Amino acid sequence: MIEVDAIDRLTLGDHACVVFEDDDVRTATLAAYIRTGLRRQHRILYYGGGQQEIEDALAGAGTDPQPALAAGQLQMATAEDTYLAAGRFEPQASIDGWRAASAEAMAAGYHGLRAVGDMSWGATGIPGADLLPWYEANVTRVFADGFAMGICLYDRRLFADADLRRVCWAHPATVDAEIDTGTVPLLRAVRTTSPAGVRLHGEADLSNRQALRAILEHLVDDTPGTGEPHVVDIADLRFIDGATVRMLIDAAARAAGAIRVVGCSPHMQRLLSFNGADASTGLIVEAAG
Repeated sequence: MIEVDAIDRLTLGDHACVVFEDDDVRTATLAAYIRTGLRRQHRILYYGGGQQEIEDALAGAGTDPQPALAAGQLQMATAEDTYLAAGRFEPQASIDGWRAASAEAMAAGYHGLRAVGDMSWGATGIPGADLLPWYEANVTRVFADGFAMGICLYDRRLFADADLRRVCWAHPATVDAEIDTGTVPLLRAVRTTSPAGVRLHGEADLSNRQALRAILEHLVDDTPGTGEPHVVDIADLRFIDGATVRMLIDAAARAAGAIRVVGCSPHMQRLLSFNGADASTGLIVEAAG
């Protein structure tokens, strides 16, 4: 089952849009994701419907969910009690909630946090739903700390193609039936503390540009600095398109201090130079060692 295989490749720090159009596949995917989290001593938070089906799927696969539910390792709540608790969708409140949940899981001694949101409510026209792309891009900043990971479930049968495309582009990675399992996650962005900055893996292009933009634009805000330039490590980046390069240069121009881009291959150096990096006073480009 391709969704399950692809989901198994995700790890702490990842944020993926999971697109489905089959309820059985959705349930099986969630059960596998939760079982892995329980085995790895992660806390799992699920916000959405169909909770009994998920419990039944876990039990059917040989995992009794009741002990984890009783201990608080597995917690499930409806969208109405979480995303929509204010009677509308307030994206910043949801982001703050995930950040607090991550801190609580860490303080409780878990090895990580697994977040799951069924976003079907976003197709109902509820106030604030139009802000979903902004939310998805910016909640990536929570997962980029490397302690938490998240998957967001989108039912292809409920969303218009254009709307679905926008939310997919706001995630670093997308999983659907047509995705090559080996490319998941397409982009992984995890912040570093020594040096302060972010390490990028995979490919950066149109399909994940909005998520990466949110990380880069808030890099200085989200990463405690030491007075030294913040580092963007692209040694493990296989591909970056021209528009994303320009976005990186713009982020450096807006930053309070300089940004060092390290691990640049000769091709990456030429691409950065062609797009104006040499003229940017806030950007330092260093070749791969």
